[in-house]
Amino acid sequence: MFTLNNAISASAEKLFAEQEIRLVQTMLLADGLFEGASPPSASVLSELRKEMAETGLTCLLVLDQSGGRIAELANNADCGSLDAATFEGLTATGAATLKEDIVLPGHWTSLGVVALPRSGKIVSLAATRRSGVLESAISRLTGFWTKVFASLLFVSVLSTGVVIAKAQRTLDRQAIYVRGVHLRLQRFLSVSAVRNAINDETSATRFEAVVMFLDLRDFSSFAEGAPPSDVADLIDAFVTAVAGAVSRHDGEIDKIIGDGIMAFFQGEDADDRAVAAAAESIEACHSLARHPGVGLYRGEVIAAALGAGKRADFTILGRTVNLAARLCALSGENEITMSEDMAAKQRPDLEELSRDVVRPRHHRREMSVVRFRLVDASDENPQIRTG
Repeated sequence: MFTLNNAISASAEKLFAEQEIRLVQTMLLADGLFEGASPPSASVLSELRKEMAETGLTCLLVLDQSGGRIAELANNADCGSLDAATFEGLTATGAATLKEDIVLPGHWTSLGVVALPRSGKIVSLAATRRSGVLESAISRLTGFWTKVFASLLFVSVLSTGVVIAKAQRTLDRQAIYVRGVHLRLQRFLSVSAVRNAINDETSATRFEAVVMFLDLRDFSSFAEGAPPSDVADLIDAFVTAVAGAVSRHDGEIDKIIGDGIMAFFQGEDADDRAVAAAAESIEACHSLARHPGVGLYRGEVIAAALGAGKRADFTILGRTVNLAARLCALSGENEITMSEDMAAKQRPDLEELSRDVVRPRHHRREMSVVRFRLVDASDENPQIRTG
């Protein structure tokens, strides 16, 4: 039992480390650390510190392949010094591991090695955050699965033949489910774009697009009090509703992260299709326990494959992506916030709430934005939908 518990805990820690390193890699690319001069400029480092505060990171270290420091940042903490020797054993690109108390007491540090998408150069990353939340999550996950596997082991001792037969049926059902998930994702994601990006890992392309961000308002309070199955059902229904709306208007889902979705639209009529997809997404989520807010912004994006080989992940990056996310943060539930130039064509199912001049966080220039709320068109005297 002790061995099983340790194995499950180690798997959970490795999964967290891989996700943490991928998050940091995305931050560094979005903030321009890998595109500018070396050493990085003060403005780039300032943006990184802000991103660290938002994501809860305490310390961040970036080393080049020879062990030289590219960047070393601390968020209100005296971070201990790490060197290239810390990363021994992490030779494969995409490898990651989790270490306790190597930078600060009471903190976990994710260590990883990644390849830069353009140059192919290898860098080492160390991201440190407080251990309390992570330890609690890993402990709950480990305890749950240990009990599950222990129960299965006990049953197998009592009746091996019955368990094998049931296990085979379970595996068959799981295989069918996985195939179904893959088919669903193929409808939602740009398979050709992913394949093209992965086949040429060092290339990156620029193009004009409308980026759409959606996330569920007040989701955290729901997730804290609801059974896990209800939380999973809500996310599944939300993703299905949004993906359907995006697909109907010839958009592409780029990323699904927790209760947030990012999509983009290309072409001459991308503005109209993006607004229509946003309105349909809100309408489709009307019966859900939580409702989305939406941000739309048009501009240039960079498409690239992050990672290498089977770990490569197609995504879009750049200022346009960041601004769409900031506008999403300005929206209440069932609201759509977009730049003023996108709001020129008024839709009858959208009620204008306000026009404001704002300066999104981490951006220097002010911009004019318009906030809309979806109108319930089912009544003779339409009312603004409030959820």
